[in-house]
Amino acid sequence: MDEVMNNLDLGKRLMAVHYPHLELFDIEIIQDEPIKTIWKVETSIGMACLKRIRKSLPIVKFTTAAQNYLYSKGALVAGIIPTKEEELFFVHEGYGLVLYEWIDGSDLEMEEVEEHAFAGLQGLAQFHKDTVGFVPPEDCQTYDRMGVWPHHYKNMLEEMKQWKVEAEKKTTAFDQAYVKLADEMIQMAEQATQMLQASYYEEWIKEIGEYGYMCHQDYGKGNALQTEKGVYVLDLDNVTYDIPLRDVRKLITKRLEEIGAWDVSELERLVNSYESILPLTEEQRKILYIDMLYPHQFYGCVKNPFKKGKEGEEKKILKNYRIEMDKLPTLRQVLRIN
Repeated sequence: MDEVMNNLDLGKRLMAVHYPHLELFDIEIIQDEPIKTIWKVETSIGMACLKRIRKSLPIVKFTTAAQNYLYSKGALVAGIIPTKEEELFFVHEGYGLVLYEWIDGSDLEMEEVEEHAFAGLQGLAQFHKDTVGFVPPEDCQTYDRMGVWPHHYKNMLEEMKQWKVEAEKKTTAFDQAYVKLADEMIQMAEQATQMLQASYYEEWIKEIGEYGYMCHQDYGKGNALQTEKGVYVLDLDNVTYDIPLRDVRKLITKRLEEIGAWDVSELERLVNSYESILPLTEEQRKILYIDMLYPHQFYGCVKNPFKKGKEGEEKKILKNYRIEMDKLPTLRQVLRIN
């Protein structure tokens, strides 16, 4: 309770120092995590959101500039309210803090509700379209994953192979389950890696050029709000240059896992919803399916036990193995592979 009161007082002081041109009527804490504190503030220009960002300052400079670029061209993102020095953020105890416009809307339940999934995909596609052309400030640090997929695929593949060697020396239920299941996952990863190398990926990267699409990286419930104007995209702290398909893959696979049906027609409907705003060529769509083929979820499930020494769960590894195997018939059909 004392910590909450301290942070409440801190929020009031920070508003007074950095936004003295705004009259503060009310303030409350809506997220009280270490560093990532969020205050909801009622001011003379309306509701706003003060957020402390757990990123390096050069990254904060990059992401806030990206958000300001999007807002200035009419994209559905929250506007940033400048400080008294007309800066997009200020620094307190080494961390950047940003004051955003408050956006009223309803959360999209994109995994659970079909209409929300379609609306979310259309909002995501519009966001991707709007990001093109952002040139970052010179003295910032950028997130840039453009062109890294082949290298990333190979790294994850080599790790999965090495982890099998390590697991064979251990006797836990988790390690034994990994030894039993790893070969199929490794084979799936190898096939996706080979297909990506033979795909349109490299040519697409060249076509996009230096300042192309940006991915959100964490698009989901809480970061997509349905409003009268359309779908607002929030929390741009992780935006990165990348082909847009990574966000799409994550959203569609979560939806198909939720409904428990990797059905070709359902997959097509979801992709078509995205394409109603940002059309993909046949070759670009194929890259999306290749990314779906790669066992990202299985890798994510075993990564922490092997890389960080966290305790692995046999139940979890079996569940994620089944998820990866459930998608295979559909993806083999759309990718025309045996």
